[in-house]
Amino acid sequence: MFNNNRHLNIFEHYTQKGALPIENNISSGLAILLNENHLFLDRFIDYVNAKCQEKKSGCIVPKPQKQEDKEIGIQQQISKIVDSYPDPQTVIGITLTTAAPVDIIENKKDNNHQLITDIVISCKDTLVVIEVKRNASDARMQLKQQVDSIISVVERKGGNVPDRELLDGSWEEVIAVLQDVHSLTGSNHNTILAHYISHLENNYQAWFPVARLSDLEITKANEAAIDKRILKLTQNCCENDDDTMKYAGRIIVPLDCDFASEAQIAMDYDSKRLMITIWSGDTKWQGDCLLNKTINDFSWIYADSLTVEGHALDLVTEPYLRLAHFQSSIFHEYFLMDYYEQHYGSSKDQCRDLFRNITKQWKRHNWDELKQLFKTTYSGLIDVSSFDASFANHFEDSNRSYAQVSFGYETTAYIPLDVFNKFEKMSSTSRDGDRLAAFISKAVQQLIDTIK
Repeated sequence: MFNNNRHLNIFEHYTQKGALPIENNISSGLAILLNENHLFLDRFIDYVNAKCQEKKSGCIVPKPQKQEDKEIGIQQQISKIVDSYPDPQTVIGITLTTAAPVDIIENKKDNNHQLITDIVISCKDTLVVIEVKRNASDARMQLKQQVDSIISVVERKGGNVPDRELLDGSWEEVIAVLQDVHSLTGSNHNTILAHYISHLENNYQAWFPVARLSDLEITKANEAAIDKRILKLTQNCCENDDDTMKYAGRIIVPLDCDFASEAQIAMDYDSKRLMITIWSGDTKWQGDCLLNKTINDFSWIYADSLTVEGHALDLVTEPYLRLAHFQSSIFHEYFLMDYYEQHYGSSKDQCRDLFRNITKQWKRHNWDELKQLFKTTYSGLIDVSSFDASFANHFEDSNRSYAQVSFGYETTAYIPLDVFNKFEKMSSTSRDGDRLAAFISKAVQQLIDTIK
């Protein structure tokens, strides 16, 4: 396959290495579609009117009945807009950004008739001003200046003061409209609409609505879209969306048990499997709970599968040494499993001795003693050369004065491609309809029940 065929797309253009397409090109493509695709314009007007209704606004965009009822303009000066449409009854502004806009910032400067709009749509007696931005840092302020400036020029030229509304739009919502129209018109890959959607996919995949994993090829090229779905899966496994950021901003599923605090969902791209991972006994407190409060022995460490709703999931548990500072993990050193199985097996008693001897805060003057333990009493438990290199890098050659040492068990269940695709094809990405999230939640609970 020729590696530059993406430039056969009518919206793609050549740039210098590392350069991103500028916002004007995105605006131009959107304006072309609004002008050429009548169904998309109709659905976009529905989108704007729905936004007005959400705000309980009396403003509405009338739909054009004939060609002369509408006009699409790009990069228009305010004065030129009012020259062409001197007496609009309504002016509606909408931002089109990748995130929720900031609060309205009142413009303290005089309105400037030299302001340039990204896109303006004239529909009968209504003007819709679209401010296109990849981020929301200043989109709302610019939009407000443009709408206020149009109204000011209309007044100055003797026109009636039009109704006014400012709306918050997003690329994710507009792309959903584009995709719906594309689906309704037969998904022809050679249409202007298909070219524009492909152009956005090539450059701005993270802007797209959450896609089901069954609709995506599981490759690194689709990582942004896959990460977006994994975030949604994580949120749908939580009681509240905010729970996903409960611990230091990391995307996790918080667990309601005393020996493990979180589960994480990730994609293994090499094997095309979803991974569900929990860390039991990770901190000193969790280790104490794992060793002294759970009733099961440690035979679960050696289990190689977990059956959930009739599906056998590969299961891997790896004991590890955790070194932390200020309660934050600095590095992990995994135990050597042959040694661990021979010396600890499924016994909690043997592990309690290890816990008592190493799980504590080691100060700098004791670090040689700590390192010596892994060369004498616990020789063979870890790769000493690897540990020494990491310890020197993260502790001895740093300003840290202590190391918090504990050990735990990293357990990962793998959901194969055919299984997660089966659930995705029957799922929606909403919380109530997300069957894959329900399956993951059940798998996590079975893991917890196995350990405790």
